[in-house]
Amino acid sequence: MTVGKGVGGTRRHIIESAEVLLAQRGSSELHLADVAELAHVGLQTIYYHFDSRTQLIAEAQASAYFRLIGPLHEYLGTAEKALVDRDEEKFWTALSENLVLAWSYGKDDDQWRITKLLVDIWADEKTRVEFRAGLEIQVERWINAINAAKPLGWIRPNLDTYALVTSCWAASIGQALFVNSATIHYTPESIRDFFVEIARGVPTPESAMALDDAEEPSITDESM
Repeated sequence: MTVGKGVGGTRRHIIESAEVLLAQRGSSELHLADVAELAHVGLQTIYYHFDSRTQLIAEAQASAYFRLIGPLHEYLGTAEKALVDRDEEKFWTALSENLVLAWSYGKDDDQWRITKLLVDIWADEKTRVEFRAGLEIQVERWINAINAAKPLGWIRPNLDTYALVTSCWAASIGQALFVNSATIHYTPESIRDFFVEIARGVPTPESAMALDDAEEPSITDESM
């Protein structure tokens, strides 16, 4: 993802060392001397490869982010292959599992993990531009996949694809706001069912069962 002087083994090793330390402490507590010690390089080597401490942190956090969401990219690849193979079941399985995983990250021990990564990434302009470009490629691939499924009858033809994909992606990042809420209740599976119903226009078996249970009239003394 990085571009510039000294792209290669040493630069990558410094980023990986910073990534290891950032997983153990907050970015405000990261010292370049510690990175240099772990990477077995001198401070001057770090400053040769990076313009600032902020840039190193941003690139390390971007690396951590893409490593974290790697499985989501695999689901995307599976969905794209399912389109080529005309395998509807495989397509929906990949899409569903992608949604469940994306909406599970906020329930980790550190519910603000992704938010912290993004804050650090956005602190460095160069890294932010590169990161956004990489992210937009992934979003565009999902948009293309959804649009390709429409002529096959897998997705509602009048669906606003951009609204569906971007709202799902953005909302999953903000999910940490509602973790352990006393009034907002959701599960990754309920979010999956919601988005799949919107896209397909038909309820999933799980949500249909829940709806039937909710609509089933209760037997009271008066009705008897």
